[in-house]
Amino acid sequence: MRHKQRFPPLVSQLKSPYGPWQAAYELDALRRAWTAVRANKGAKGSDGQTVAEFEAGLEKHLAELRQELMAQRYHPKPVKQILVPKKDTAWRPLTLWTIRDRVAQRATYNYLEPVFDRQFLPCSFGFRSGRSTKDAAEAVLKARQDGAYWVLDADIRDCFGQMRSKIVMKQLLRWRVPGPIRELIRRWLHTRIGNAWRKDQTIVGTSQGSVISPLLCNMYLHPFDQAMQQRGITLVRYADDFLIMARNKAAIRTAHVWAAANLKRVGLEMKPSKTRITHFDEGFQFVGWFFVQNQMFRLK
Repeated sequence: MRHKQRFPPLVSQLKSPYGPWQAAYELDALRRAWTAVRANKGAKGSDGQTVAEFEAGLEKHLAELRQELMAQRYHPKPVKQILVPKKDTAWRPLTLWTIRDRVAQRATYNYLEPVFDRQFLPCSFGFRSGRSTKDAAEAVLKARQDGAYWVLDADIRDCFGQMRSKIVMKQLLRWRVPGPIRELIRRWLHTRIGNAWRKDQTIVGTSQGSVISPLLCNMYLHPFDQAMQQRGITLVRYADDFLIMARNKAAIRTAHVWAAANLKRVGLEMKPSKTRITHFDEGFQFVGWFFVQNQMFRLK
């Protein structure tokens, strides 16, 4: 008989900024989560069920999901991974969850995101409501107008794939996420990959394709954002891509070392082939925009 693991004790609701955790999984909350999942028009789930098939029995599926979540009996189904091509000819694994699991993750995202977002710093732009690549680009241009000339243009190597689940769980505790929600996230991080082709990667972790992974990514990189708030430099980060800007090359070289050290603390590193020191006169690209001197242009 399968052992039913109990959730850890709740964080005191008097101290929690989130409110009762059960509110995340009321039927109205699950319906809102479903609306977002349907709007995403994703592929069929790892169990073969399509969005349309889930919708055909929507109220029944949501009621069953709510009951499992509230009774703390919910367990995610094994996922499948597919490889999608990247611009640099490499391949990126994309995780396919069941529709049911996507709804549960989206409901959890909706519960956590408002509180998380209040903690994130202005330098963080990716995966945040009301913030776009244009907003990030305008922050870059403002840094130039304020006197920045030199730039560290960097990319974090396999950020989602290299995020350590133990660190994620420690940060969730530090951010006072209620125990049942932490346990749900732990289960998602340890979900089995049904078609794993690598012996060293049989559980999903914070893979791309998970509804909640982008939010966890910003939480994971929040200490990095904090550490890079140094006098004389400006950080603009969009998910795992970031720029550091300063008036002189010496400051950028120092920032490069400091950024590498702070990423290493959480098991991450910059990708050498996508990391370079440049300047505004030479021109560079960032999140779909091109910068040269004191101008920016949207790339097609």
